[in-house]
Amino acid sequence: MGSAESQLIGYKPHIDGLRALAVLSVILFHFSKATLPGGYLGVDCFFVISGYLITAIIWPEMQNGEYSLARFYEHRIRRIIPGLLLVLILSAVIGSLLLLPADLIGFGKSLVATLGFAANIFFWRDGDYFGRLAEEKPLLHMWSLGVEEQFYIFFPLLLAVVAKWWRAQALHVVAALAAMSYLANVLALQFDGANPAFFLLPTRAWELGVGAIVALTPERWLSHADRPMRLLGFLGLILLVAAMFFPIRLLPVIPEATSAALGTVLTIFTARTRMTPVAKLFASPPLVFVGLVSYSLYLWHWPTIVLARYYLVRDLSPFEVGAAATFIFIGATLSWRFVEQPFRSRTLSVARVLSLTGGAAMAVALSGVAFVATDGFPARLNGAATKINAAVGTNWRCPVSEMLSFGASRACVLNLPSRDPRDAEVALIGNSHAQMYAPLVTQILRERGETGLLVPLNGCLPTVNINKTAQCAKAARNNLEALEKLPKLRKVIIGTTWIHDSSELMTAAGKPVNNSHGEAMIAAVDDLVDGLLRRGQGVIIIGPIARPGWDVASVTSREIAFGWNSTRRLYLDRWEFDDQIGAAIAHFSGRRDVAFITPHRIQCNSERCDYLIDGHSLYADSNHIAASELQRFRPAFERLRSAGSL
Repeated sequence: MGSAESQLIGYKPHIDGLRALAVLSVILFHFSKATLPGGYLGVDCFFVISGYLITAIIWPEMQNGEYSLARFYEHRIRRIIPGLLLVLILSAVIGSLLLLPADLIGFGKSLVATLGFAANIFFWRDGDYFGRLAEEKPLLHMWSLGVEEQFYIFFPLLLAVVAKWWRAQALHVVAALAAMSYLANVLALQFDGANPAFFLLPTRAWELGVGAIVALTPERWLSHADRPMRLLGFLGLILLVAAMFFPIRLLPVIPEATSAALGTVLTIFTARTRMTPVAKLFASPPLVFVGLVSYSLYLWHWPTIVLARYYLVRDLSPFEVGAAATFIFIGATLSWRFVEQPFRSRTLSVARVLSLTGGAAMAVALSGVAFVATDGFPARLNGAATKINAAVGTNWRCPVSEMLSFGASRACVLNLPSRDPRDAEVALIGNSHAQMYAPLVTQILRERGETGLLVPLNGCLPTVNINKTAQCAKAARNNLEALEKLPKLRKVIIGTTWIHDSSELMTAAGKPVNNSHGEAMIAAVDDLVDGLLRRGQGVIIIGPIARPGWDVASVTSREIAFGWNSTRRLYLDRWEFDDQIGAAIAHFSGRRDVAFITPHRIQCNSERCDYLIDGHSLYADSNHIAASELQRFRPAFERLRSAGSL
C-alpha cells in the first residue's frame, strides 16, 4: 500500500523515500549527534513534503469545486490521531512509573499541549530543543506535529479564500506569504529569537510554503529537457546530504534549514513529470517501506530513547542503541499495520473513528491533568529524590506577558507598572545568569519603591569589545545604546557567566582572544563598567557562583530514585573554584567605584562550594540557580540594599 495520500494524487514512491531519509536522519541524530550533526533537519524535509502534498491534494479539488473542508479534516484525523494517541497512552503509562514528580508534571502539561495542537508553543516556553534538559522530555518531538497541525488548520482556509478571489494569483500569494515567513525567521535570528524561530509556525511556515509552491507551479513552467532536471535533482541530493552532515549557516542571517528545504524542493520539483535518477534512488523498495512507516517511526523513536536514558541516567551503550532501534522499528511497524492502516480504511466509519479517538484523547487528557494536579504523585518515590528533583528546570525565565520590545531584542519588566522602559530607574543586564536573579532583584526594587527593567541577551555576554560572537557584540552594543536613551536610569546591575575558554571569546571584529586566567573577561567587564560610569550611572556587578557543568537536580534525583551508584561529586573544591574565578573576584572586589555582590559566599566555605544544601539542589540544571533557592542568596544582596547601593 502507498502513502495515505496515494488515492488522492497518485502514488509517488520517491516521496516515501524522501520521508525515509527525513525520519532516519532524525533518529540517527537523536541516537548520536556526532554521527549526523544535521540530522535534526530531517524535520524540515517533512515540512516541505507536507506543504507539497497538502496543496497537491486540495488545490485541484478547489479548482474543480469538489473541495470539502470536513472531508479534509477527516483525512487528517484518520492519518494523524490514532497513531499519536497510541504513543501518548504508552508514554503516559511508562512515564507514570518512571518519571520523577517535577518531570511528570512537565510531561502532563506536554500531554495536554499535544492534544491541543500546541506542543510547539508549550516547548517554546519550556526551554530549547538542543539543551541537555530537553533530552528528558519524552514528548519534545511533538513540537513539529504542533506546527503541522496548525498549518493544516489555517492553510486550507487561506487557500479556499485564494481560490475564490485570487485563483489566478494563487502561486504569487503563497510565494509572498512564504517569503514573509522566511523574513520573519531571519529577523528572529537577528534579534535573539532563535528559540521562537525554531518552534513557532510563523517562522516555520516558509518551509511548508515552498512545498506548496512546488505543487502550485504550472506544468508548462517545467523544463521538458531531461538533462536540466537530472542536474537539478542531483543538486537537490547534494544539498540534502550537505545539510545533514554540515549544518552551518552560509551567512548569519540564513536559517540553517535553508539547504535542507531547498534540497527537498528540488528533489520533488524535478520529479513532478518524470522520474529522475535521484527520484529513482529514493523510490528503492527499502526506502519506500521505511517511508511508509515514517510517521510511526517518528512518533515512537523519541519517547523510547528518552525514557531509556532517563532510567539509566546515562547515554546508551552500542548494544542498548541496537536494542532500542529494534524496538522502535518493530513497534512502529506494528503500529502502522494494526493502528494506522485500519483507521485509514473507509470500512471504519467516521462516527466510529471519532468515538474511538475521542474516548482515547479524553483518557490521555485526564491523565495529563492528574499528573499536574497531584504534583507528580510524589508519594511513589524516595522522598530525598523527590526533594532534589523539585528544582529541575525551575530557573526563572521572563513570562511572555512581561516582555517588551527593546534594544537588540526584548526586555522584561521588573516592578514597572507603566510598562514603559523610559520609567525604569534600574536595569539588570546580562545573559541568563542575570535573568535567573530577576525575582530577587524585583523583590528588592518593590521594597525600595524603585522601577526596573531586565535586558537579557541569552547565549551572549553583555560586554561590547569582547563577546562570544561578533553578532553578540553588536547586539550588546545595541542594548547599551537603548539604555542610554532611558531618562530616569540611575543604576545598572550586570549579571553574566564568568568562566570561558579562549575558544569561546572573540573581539567585536571576530578575532580570537586569549582568556588565560580570565584576563580577557575581566578587561571586557571593566570596559563595560567604565562606559556606564562615564555616563553617570551607578554600577553593581553580580559575582560568579560555582558551575557544576552537569544537571545536578535531574541526575542526582534519578540516581537516588533508581538505586544507581553515583561517582559525581556534589561540590566543587574551593581551591578549584578560586583557581577558576578567584582573579575576577579579587579584581572587582577591589574596585571602589562599583558595588560587587558575592553570591558564592552563600554556597562556599573555606573547603568547598556545595551544589546541594539541606537536601535541596541549588541548581535547576547545570549552572542556573533554581528559583526556589534564590532566597538563600538574599543576604548577599541585602548588604547592598541596606547600604543603599541597590
